[in-house]
Amino acid sequence: MGEDRSSLPILSAMQLHRILALFAYGIAPAVAAGAITIDHADSFGAGVIVGVAVFLVNQGLTRNRYPLHLMPLASVIVRGLSPVIGAGIGILVLDAAGHSIAAEALVAPIVGAWAVTAFAAFAKAPLESARPIRIALIGSPYIAVGLDQELKMAKFRSYKVVGWIADKTGPTTEPGDGPRRLGALDQVRQVVVTHQVDLLVHSSRPAAGDGDAPFPSRLELFERVATDCLDTKVKLIEVGQLYEELLGHVPLGQSNAAWFQYLLHPRYRPGSSFSKRTFDILIGGTMLIMLSPFLAAFALAVKLTDGGPVFYRQRRVGERGREFELVKLRSMRVDSEDRGPAWAAADDDRITKVGKLMRRLHVDEMPQLINILRGEMTLVGPRPERQEIISRLERQLVYYDRRHLVKPGLAGWAQARCGYGGSDEGTGWKLCHDLFYLKHRSMYFDALILIENVRVSVSGKVQFGVRAPQKEFIIGEVEVG
Repeated sequence: MGEDRSSLPILSAMQLHRILALFAYGIAPAVAAGAITIDHADSFGAGVIVGVAVFLVNQGLTRNRYPLHLMPLASVIVRGLSPVIGAGIGILVLDAAGHSIAAEALVAPIVGAWAVTAFAAFAKAPLESARPIRIALIGSPYIAVGLDQELKMAKFRSYKVVGWIADKTGPTTEPGDGPRRLGALDQVRQVVVTHQVDLLVHSSRPAAGDGDAPFPSRLELFERVATDCLDTKVKLIEVGQLYEELLGHVPLGQSNAAWFQYLLHPRYRPGSSFSKRTFDILIGGTMLIMLSPFLAAFALAVKLTDGGPVFYRQRRVGERGREFELVKLRSMRVDSEDRGPAWAAADDDRITKVGKLMRRLHVDEMPQLINILRGEMTLVGPRPERQEIISRLERQLVYYDRRHLVKPGLAGWAQARCGYGGSDEGTGWKLCHDLFYLKHRSMYFDALILIENVRVSVSGKVQFGVRAPQKEFIIGEVEVG
């Protein structure tokens, strides 16, 4: 442990990123709101109270349990609401203390907080890219390559997979363009220091391409890293946990039954079913009333197109495996499934002209608000599927049946991130996200997901296709077909 450490940075990249995020989204807007309040209200105490309230609200709404960094629209709305809610709380506290302040006086502090947040967020991104968090994966080189591919696909420039630590050479990568072997496990300290590794990620099991290569046990891995690296700034995380926190899905290929221990823990709280049902009725009912004229117009267009039925009814599997009749506006020809069930595709000739527009706007799904009011579905949850397809998928995708622990939804985390699966592989990719929702579900997360589904529906960028790395490198992939 006598290597020269004088050239190592005082702050690790992970520490720097945390400081930048805290300043950009917490301290800077709070200070701006507080300072402007002092100027407008001519009261130092009022400025402190408003500033502290803005800071605390921001920290509460942006807690790390939810991947706001994967939700552009929801993130902007949450960041924008923080100064508004904080200023409102500040007014209430000041009123309770006998120091009234006009609500108009807080308009400038709120706008100032927005401006500072926008500028700080704009400045933060290049700083993080210039000093990315350097990752080395211990275990499977194939997982290291897959992780590198997913980070590039997600355009995460603040993370860089340097390489892997294992005896196995692994897949061939282009020189200077991807991760490479950095050394063996007994060289972990040398690797960390030489390559300035910020984060060690360990895989739980070999990947498909690893074959019979030696794979370190968890105990051996922890003992080696603890012995060699406890005095360094490097951190250690399991690959499944990294995928959940950073990429918002559960890597099926690195998961086993122990993952569900979290759901069985005495402190696990999935949220109130009463609150969720109330939310479904209030929001679902309001949406149905507001959308009724549009639904009526599209229903008439469907009828005039070919004279067939307006609605398409189909048996789907819901919570606890109970079947129900799902209702949609018909977007395909009447004879679309004469040869049996088949995945829809972007260029599917079974879809009518009106149906293409409805699918583009997701209007065809809106009659399912009736299923929600009946209690058969919920606003946010995994999408329901047909029994004949489920029977096949349950044989091919591990834990697929766990989706039925909750009610199926009109919108969902998998829809926001993956769009329409369109294949067994795509369905496996969506399952990775459905399991993430199963673990992290709450009313707040539901609200964030609804916002993101609106963005996706308007943009139409992920309606079809699987936004995933190449099949052989998908860490969450399990055997299909």
